[in-house]
Amino acid sequence: MSMITASAWVPRGFAAPFPTKYTFDEEEFSRIAELAKLQLDDANEDLEEARKEAAGSNGAEAMKGEDISDDEAPSTNLMSKA
Repeated sequence: MSMITASAWVPRGFAAPFPTKYTFDEEEFSRIAELAKLQLDDANEDLEEARKEAAGSNGAEAMKGEDISDDEAPSTNLMSKA
């Protein structure tokens, strides 16, 4: 069985026929690394805050404030009254 693993089709002429090749110098690499480090640090701080909240609220209390999604909604009896 063959499978196509693309999420979207690219129309003809949309992509460049001869893509531009970029050369990064050491300054550009360090700039990109610094941006990635900032994002990682922010994500780690958010994760630590979430862990502290979960540990402090005993888990069950944290679930009280959350809305129940449609997937988790209790089923109802939809029998007709005819």
